[in-house]
Amino acid sequence: MRFITDSNDLSVFLGQPVKKNLKIKGISIDTRTIKKEYLFIAIKGEVLDGNDYIYEAIKKGASLVITDRLEYKDHKNKKIIYVNNSLIALKKISKNILKTYKGNIIGITGSNGKTTTTKIVSNTLTKSSSTIKNFNNEIGMPLSIFHANKKSKNLVIEMGAAKSGDINYLSSILKPDIGIITNIGNSHLENLKNINGVLKVKSELIPNIKKGGYLIVPNDNLNYLQFWKQQCNDVHMITFGKNKNADFYPENIKSSIEKLEFNIISKKFDVNFKVKSSLSGDHNMKNIMAAFAVSFLLKESLEKFNKRLNKNSIVRQKQTKWLKKSLLIDDSYNANPDSVKKAIDLLSSSNKRKILILGDMLELGRFRKLLHKDVGKYAKLKKVDIFLGFGDLTKYAIQSFGKNGFFFKDEDDLRDFLKLNIKRSDVVLLKGSRGMRMERFINV
Repeated sequence: MRFITDSNDLSVFLGQPVKKNLKIKGISIDTRTIKKEYLFIAIKGEVLDGNDYIYEAIKKGASLVITDRLEYKDHKNKKIIYVNNSLIALKKISKNILKTYKGNIIGITGSNGKTTTTKIVSNTLTKSSSTIKNFNNEIGMPLSIFHANKKSKNLVIEMGAAKSGDINYLSSILKPDIGIITNIGNSHLENLKNINGVLKVKSELIPNIKKGGYLIVPNDNLNYLQFWKQQCNDVHMITFGKNKNADFYPENIKSSIEKLEFNIISKKFDVNFKVKSSLSGDHNMKNIMAAFAVSFLLKESLEKFNKRLNKNSIVRQKQTKWLKKSLLIDDSYNANPDSVKKAIDLLSSSNKRKILILGDMLELGRFRKLLHKDVGKYAKLKKVDIFLGFGDLTKYAIQSFGKNGFFFKDEDDLRDFLKLNIKRSDVVLLKGSRGMRMERFINV
């Protein structure tokens, strides 16, 4: 059952009267997804203005429309609700919803692994609602809250950041009981400038965790740990990582390209728990440990953890039979230098011919050439057999990779190369930034 099911609910959370009593079966900011008895929130974006589509939304069956366009201030259409600012109204509604929520709130951020960790945490907890699709920004996160089940025991929300202040804004709405920072890496450097900028924006989460709550962080960087400790005055810090100094760490690791087994050990909490997962890679081992820490802290049934973990838990990194019956690791959703290296680590665990198809890594600012070169060197070090680059920036990665590196600017040329050169026994990794749409190469 959603928090907003009719105009009376909306009136309470919005804090202003609604003229007409109507059902609300869903919420959207995009008229393309509007259905009968939906609430349409008109928001002015960088390219399109939702206010231009108000009557289209009503024609499609929208019950109500929220708008901040001044011409609708004294409008007599009872389906149109005027507010001073649609974005502020969005924030207000979501904050008021959470004030009534009785369950646990878990907020997740980090440079890599946010979506996977969010999904794992949600899957392994009882009666959970979580972030829908990739809705993790100032507009998307409130929409995820709107669509949550108010009877859920746990609300698991992902928070993304492109600039300073983003995580503070989102986490001040969320006020989580448990906050997770998955890692700190080279992402969004165009706006955040350097790794310290990334650290600071992700750490904006900490002051917004409820007093007496928990911060779950990796322990692989002592400087970051010290930085976080200094901010955890009223918050308990829990660590995870491969280092045995972590509160949760792994032993007896058995890892392959298809599965992952290991024991989660905690001397602090007297835990020795065996994990069996269809997820793979060192990065997913860390994501699982972070999720396990949440289950442990919330006193969930650990006996059910593995069963829940393997129920639809693979989010981004899909393995499928591909061209000429080769194995494709589809990790095309997004990419930054750190996530690419982690994906290469997984690829390198195969004993078959290893092929990397990489699209440009975007939003890296002045470091873009250097970081692409570094990825090329890393792929060579990890014994990738063939490196295929697509886009303007991957030429720098190909240059540092050297022999058996091939650069493509034309997608048809890359398709032709794949058709001619992929073999039955190959393992192929497909990755690139969202803007590169690397998924187009799945269907060769």
